[in-house]
Amino acid sequence: MRHEDSPRPADNGADVAEVTEAAPTGTVRRDFLKRAAVAGVGATAAGGLLVGTATATSKPGGGTKRGRPSSDLPGEASLGGNISKALFYTINVSDLDRAVEFYEKTYPVTRAEEINPPEQAYDGWNIPRGRFRARMMRDSQPFQGGGILLVQWLTPGPVGVPMDAANNVGWYREHANASQTGMNARYEQALAAGGRPYGPPSDIAITDDLIIQSFAFRDPDGTTLEWVGPVEPTPGGPADTVAGPNNNCRDIHRSFAFYRDVLGFDMQIRLNPSDPQPQSNGSLGDTIRNPDGSIYTGLVDFDAAIMVPRGDGRNSVDLLEWQIPGTVGTPYKEANHLGAVNLTWEVNSVQVVFEKLRRLLKNPKRHIVAPPETWDLGDYGIRKALNILDPDGVMLQFFEKVQSTDPTP
Repeated sequence: MRHEDSPRPADNGADVAEVTEAAPTGTVRRDFLKRAAVAGVGATAAGGLLVGTATATSKPGGGTKRGRPSSDLPGEASLGGNISKALFYTINVSDLDRAVEFYEKTYPVTRAEEINPPEQAYDGWNIPRGRFRARMMRDSQPFQGGGILLVQWLTPGPVGVPMDAANNVGWYREHANASQTGMNARYEQALAAGGRPYGPPSDIAITDDLIIQSFAFRDPDGTTLEWVGPVEPTPGGPADTVAGPNNNCRDIHRSFAFYRDVLGFDMQIRLNPSDPQPQSNGSLGDTIRNPDGSIYTGLVDFDAAIMVPRGDGRNSVDLLEWQIPGTVGTPYKEANHLGAVNLTWEVNSVQVVFEKLRRLLKNPKRHIVAPPETWDLGDYGIRKALNILDPDGVMLQFFEKVQSTDPTP
């Protein structure tokens, strides 16, 4: 763990066209987190992560400059004004029917749309011809967003196994809030359904004044899910809901700059523990690995930034850098790999997002997998899609909003 008051600036040259860092503010991490604990998750500053102003500069011939929106592309310089909400987190499974039943027993979701598209090309996933069956799993949130899409690939079939190390780069676990039910009850449900928890609900110490309770468990294929919240029920409290996934990144500063300055996300809070702690805290996994792949058994430390799309602050992305012992491995390369593979947001126009990314990014080919394409997703409709990679190669996706054709007021 780095114990300096202001962490080092990011090296963002490979991702954002231009990033300018101001002088460090000298914010002390412990003092910030104490203030954040009092203020709740609406914190808008985080010491070294927000010490400067990042701006995007276009390539010659148009686009944005020094944060001013382009005259021909709607919205602000980043994608912030174009992303309306989180849509779903995709988890590939080997048996869809089994997975649907398991998730309904152990997570705050119920089965919704069934998706059974025809075989077609998925260039954005590097699949020349493919077919899958899927089921959308939704929670009780109004203005639906942040669902879980369970996918069983048929051709090609699923490959690999879900990552076993809690510090593996990429999507590792989905969060859910046990606000009303309490985690003790959720822990018993996971046990009864064969969910194989990593341990009972336990504490993650952020500071002396900020303690988070959590436990994680595995779905039938080994993909990790997590509950966060009070151990005992909160009668009359908010309903249990899906909150968002954890993305393990190699460099929190680089990833933070990308999600803030390119995607246009806002930060809710930074979670950077004051001291290293036992890796069993929070019951997040049973394996931590050194960067060389060997098993690590010592204390752990991390730095995290909880980011939300500007248009919908309910479903976050937890960017997390494991500072002790560091991160290991790579994210999944195949879209049909078993486990959590991507996160999808709804946008007003996929084409506008595509054009903005080409201007915002120094090396668009590094991030944009394929140009926008149109997919026939059966009952889920004809969808325009764009697939990209974040600085670590983690899969992200945009779906264009389906406009209503109902003329009724």
